[in-house]
Amino acid sequence: MRIISSRVTALLAAGAVSLAGFGNGCSPDEPGPTALAVAQPTGPDALAHYVAIGDASTAGYMDNGLIAAGQLASYPAQIAGRLGYTPAPGGSRWFAQPLVAWPGIGGTRLPDPSVVAGVLCWNGTAIALAGSTPAAEVAESLLPVQAYPTPYHNLAVPGATLPDVVAAFDGATSQPPGNPFFAVVLRNPAFGDVAMVDQAIAQGPTLATVWLGVGEAIGAAANGQPAIGDNLIAPADFAAALAYILERLVDGVTARYGYTPRLVVGNVPQILALPYFIPKGVFDALVGSEFPTVETDVSFVLFPALAAVQSGFAGPLAADATLTAAETAVVESAVLGYNAAIADLAATYGFTVADIAGLLAAQPAAATTHFVFLLQQGMTVAQAAATTIISLDGLHLNSRGQSLAANAFLAAINAELDLAGDQLLAPVAAASWDPSYPAP
Repeated sequence: MRIISSRVTALLAAGAVSLAGFGNGCSPDEPGPTALAVAQPTGPDALAHYVAIGDASTAGYMDNGLIAAGQLASYPAQIAGRLGYTPAPGGSRWFAQPLVAWPGIGGTRLPDPSVVAGVLCWNGTAIALAGSTPAAEVAESLLPVQAYPTPYHNLAVPGATLPDVVAAFDGATSQPPGNPFFAVVLRNPAFGDVAMVDQAIAQGPTLATVWLGVGEAIGAAANGQPAIGDNLIAPADFAAALAYILERLVDGVTARYGYTPRLVVGNVPQILALPYFIPKGVFDALVGSEFPTVETDVSFVLFPALAAVQSGFAGPLAADATLTAAETAVVESAVLGYNAAIADLAATYGFTVADIAGLLAAQPAAATTHFVFLLQQGMTVAQAAATTIISLDGLHLNSRGQSLAANAFLAAINAELDLAGDQLLAPVAAASWDPSYPAP
């Protein structure tokens, strides 16, 4: 798998960190074990120790933030439940995640930089913030599990790029810099400045799920001006970076523990099907006229523009509020390239693909319709919450959508491990989603 391009090599060079500080997947102070020549885990034996690598979608980021309700419904947590882990902190078999208390840590920018927004919620009449937290107290919003003495099982960091997986230790080293979620999840420098993939290696996983590329496609499209090599990784570089991540994970576990972990890798859905991206004709119908735009040949209008227009903005919509036909083609082509790369790597190196792209493409239109639009169509709050699989931010899966992702991964795990009969991992039921986020 030594197929790294020069561009990706430069991006990943900073990720060459040592695992000397970790031992046996436990305390950083313990010495590491000697690798043993044991067979690759098969069947149920491969389910003994599970870790997840990814970005926002894997972290359970929904409603534009991290909050325990979303994290506990993340697809890795739902998979872990089928593997015998407990969802709540404590005990020897807890699936550890950096759970965030209400009102969560959100991505909404507030005028006062000393205050951090919580997640989005439905207040009965509109989308609002569940609350906010003084920036100085954000660390205290983590539930007591931040003292968990070993790396988390779910190591996904919202906003992480592929190079970040091997090269970022904190917000200062993330790409782009300043991502605060690295401190929440990786807890460096307390863990010796160790990147996501190396914290996964330290735990000696027998099974790992990897889902990357979704956040990068979403971020570029939501920017309104996607461009390959600027804010959107080229498919060839995506292939090289993913190959490097998987190689590093497999080689690291094999060298350290003497067995090769089983891998299941998720592919990337066509994110322009998400309700954050409103077809121009639909947008015009919603606002009652053909709304002016700076760009010509507009295919999509971004969701925040709807609120602006409904609040009195007369236009024209700026270039970063729309996607042209050419920009749409850039995003769609990139995603197709990512999935072709994943399929090629799977065929070459023998891992199984969780077909998230196919799963979401097969959903009925109502399932990927925004909660607010379902209300406008006459549904009750309860009906809309039980219909859509997309959270209030219009970009990320809600709890129900995470259940679909979990089942796609579970089906792939069954195939990867050739499980059958009583050993077959059963699918999970659809989790409930409450967009009101009532205060505790």
